[in-house]
Amino acid sequence: MRLVIVSNRLPVRLVEKDGRIAVEPSAGGLATGLEAYLSALPAESPFDEKPLWVGWPGRPLTDRTGLDIFQAQGRAFDIHPVHIPEDEMNAFYHGFCNAVLWPLFHYFPTYVSYKDSSWQAYEKVNTRFLTALEPLVREDDVIWVHDYQLMLLPRLLRQAHPLAAIGFFLHIPFPSHELFRTLPRTCRQALLHGVLGSDLVGFHTYDYTRHFISSVSSILGLSNTMGRLAVEDRPVVADTFPMGIDVAKYADAAASKPARALADNLRRSLAGADIILSMDRLDYSKGILNRLAAFELFLKRHPERLEKVVLMLVVVPSRTEVKRYQEMKKRIDELVGRINGKYATMAWTPILYRFSCFPLGELAALYAASDVALVTPLRDGMNLIAKEYVAAKNGGTGVLILSETAGAAAEMGETLMVNPRDIREMAEAIETALTMDRDAQIRINQTLFTRLTRFDVRHWAGDFLDSLFGVRDERRRLESRCLSPLGAQHLVEEMRQAKRRLLLLEAEGLFVSRDAAPDAPPPESLELLTLLGRDPANMVVIIGSGSRADMERLFGGLPVALAAENGAFLRKAGQDWIMPRPLPREWIATILPLMQRFAGRLPGATVEEREHSLVWRYRRADKSLGEMRARELSATLKGLAAGLEVTVRHGPAFVETVSPGVGRGAAAYHFQRLHAPDAILALAATDGGEEIFSALPERGPSTATLRVGLCATRAAFNLRNARSALVLLRNLAG
Repeated sequence: MRLVIVSNRLPVRLVEKDGRIAVEPSAGGLATGLEAYLSALPAESPFDEKPLWVGWPGRPLTDRTGLDIFQAQGRAFDIHPVHIPEDEMNAFYHGFCNAVLWPLFHYFPTYVSYKDSSWQAYEKVNTRFLTALEPLVREDDVIWVHDYQLMLLPRLLRQAHPLAAIGFFLHIPFPSHELFRTLPRTCRQALLHGVLGSDLVGFHTYDYTRHFISSVSSILGLSNTMGRLAVEDRPVVADTFPMGIDVAKYADAAASKPARALADNLRRSLAGADIILSMDRLDYSKGILNRLAAFELFLKRHPERLEKVVLMLVVVPSRTEVKRYQEMKKRIDELVGRINGKYATMAWTPILYRFSCFPLGELAALYAASDVALVTPLRDGMNLIAKEYVAAKNGGTGVLILSETAGAAAEMGETLMVNPRDIREMAEAIETALTMDRDAQIRINQTLFTRLTRFDVRHWAGDFLDSLFGVRDERRRLESRCLSPLGAQHLVEEMRQAKRRLLLLEAEGLFVSRDAAPDAPPPESLELLTLLGRDPANMVVIIGSGSRADMERLFGGLPVALAAENGAFLRKAGQDWIMPRPLPREWIATILPLMQRFAGRLPGATVEEREHSLVWRYRRADKSLGEMRARELSATLKGLAAGLEVTVRHGPAFVETVSPGVGRGAAAYHFQRLHAPDAILALAATDGGEEIFSALPERGPSTATLRVGLCATRAAFNLRNARSALVLLRNLAG
């Protein structure tokens, strides 16, 4: 088995130096973190082949030069670059990824600039990745797709390799449903469907996971149970996996002699002033301007700190060709100049500003030398700088001021937490950090260091992959219960040999919708039921939750028996309705006002009153609020159910209460006695079908029970979808 990593960028990139193509490391936590994991795969790892990393090399591959360079790298994993033409890459990366997804997902909706052409480029590049993967992917590969640039790829891979184990991880925030739905309808649906092509979807924080599930529910109408989604005929899990770092790498680098010497020289050059470190990539989401404003306010409020504190401002160049980033760089330069001009003396400059990136050794020295780290992004997926700083401190002194809107805040609650938009709060946090007791600093840093060591990048990757294996194995177990084509053929042949057949078919999920007041079945379904019903060997029974009038309207003209309101009323083909047993109606007077009150609290919700059942529907209501109200209603009704002896069912977009003694199993038993069959076929697509299966005899007639969907069931076999069920019935009809 082999692990295949797929990301927009490779961990190394091609650059041109002195007229020659060379390779240099890529920046970013994803590349360095995953490389650390792949380079140190444990002996007990399930992967017995060299991993493969597929991604863009940083420039178009116009000949074999770049490919040959990558193949000669000699790393712990193989590299396969994806060729993308330069104009296409610009429209994809700058046009959609960074002009639409990046600002929207980081809660800057006014920065979004959507164009159809950039969306088309996004689709095209994701397809290019699929084309590059096609000759590489093997049947037993585990494919791990990363980040917002490739949200369409999991579904493309699923369509090409239905049985593959596919994981997807988003390394930036996933926004609230209210923001995500501002995307054009086609675009937002495609992005969600794309991600749901995977078996496991991972996020850094629970909030991001919750926002994703909310969007899936509201936009695609899919329900979930504790993050488990039923997508077409597969289970998909959305879960939280906070990314760690290679703790030893930063701790050892900071403790090395060169780093210690650099840190000592820096402290001496600043004449013992307290050092506040601010290090970020140039980006509007990082809150650099707010940070500078907070430092200026700190100097104004605490004049006693003048000439005793220095802000080391490091801004790493990023997207410098983009106008918005150029303007931001200009504003940073101007603000730094203004603050320095206002407060600097001949012997002291309050802000030491560098617009560059640092190699690991110098970076570790900066971490080691600084007394305070100011990590206050306006919004961040995780922010590994906060973790790198703590790792470099190795349990010693130093104070981390952290934004409450950074993903890392969920794991690092012991730090000084601030609102990155509250300038006053940040200014006071700087003073608090500078005056914090030394023992308190050490205690906090030791706690954080221990936690980071335990939940490092290897733990993160291993945890995600273990969970992916779990979902994959569950899918395989469910698939093993699916009726095979050969098994379906044998079942049809066996049923045809019987002289008296009873076909118990659920209406919902097979012929009408499961979550709405039923519309007429499609003509092909009506034709199929007519063919089956006209066969003298068959008794076809359609069992549904609809009223007598609904069932009559939908199926009344067919040569089939009907069970309405989950079996409260029964009818043989062409005959009158009967009630197998007297049923009480007094309970309706108690429950109907309650349901109506809940419907009044949810715009779009309705209550359908039948003779012996009540249905509260919320298909046309807000999905998230509807689910919450449905849970409240269901819990309230179940509290009443014990005294009233009614049955409460909570299904997709509905809550139903049914008279005591009514059940689909009782209807199935009634028609068994009536027809005395040699063979029984029971087909169901909802949880109500489980009542039918439990009512069928273990001995006696040949019995086949089938449940549509990959789910736990009493049925002997699963069918992938309703189409498979209809194909089986067509074969039985001949």
